[in-house]
Amino acid sequence: MVSALFVAVAILAADSVRAEESRFSGFHLGAFAGVALIDSTVEFPATATHPSAKFVDQGGDGPIFGIRGGWGVMIGEQTYAGVESEFLVPYNVTSRLMALGVEYRARLRNEFGLYGRIGITPDRASLLYLRAGLTIPRQNFEVVQGGNAPGADWTLVPAIGLGAEGFVSRNLALRLDATYSVPSGANKMESWRVTAGVVWHFSTGGR
Repeated sequence: MVSALFVAVAILAADSVRAEESRFSGFHLGAFAGVALIDSTVEFPATATHPSAKFVDQGGDGPIFGIRGGWGVMIGEQTYAGVESEFLVPYNVTSRLMALGVEYRARLRNEFGLYGRIGITPDRASLLYLRAGLTIPRQNFEVVQGGNAPGADWTLVPAIGLGAEGFVSRNLALRLDATYSVPSGANKMESWRVTAGVVWHFSTGGR
């Protein structure tokens, strides 16, 4: 009788702990779409006939589509921490500029990124977060008068962003992100991205 009572108490305690778990804890997979705005940079070294020059284009934009996946955990009553990776493919996201009488085009081909996320849960169904990490954009660089030039090297580029996520059902959440990547290394492409998407959480938490 006593042992049965202890078993019942243990079961109730386990259920109570589980009920306090967050649905944001665990693994997640998602898909998204949005728009990207890119600026490309062309730099010319000084020569015997021309001084050094730097040209920056503004206004290359277009739609992007991607997938992401990751894992996270609650590290406090309202504090979330996690990691995630994402891959995106643009549709005709091209930056154009004129430099010294020549037209240059930088086209974003695809991008892979790895991010850390930290955020707060104002209530049981929503998450506000910041994220930062490294992304690897790949671009094709064209000199219009001279044909295609080799694509830029795969270069790690710092990226930062913020976002919000909210559950609309037991496991499905809607998500909105804004991300900025800093031009770095061989890949002189600066980008701003705004995306919206859906996320499926595999957590068995009760909140």
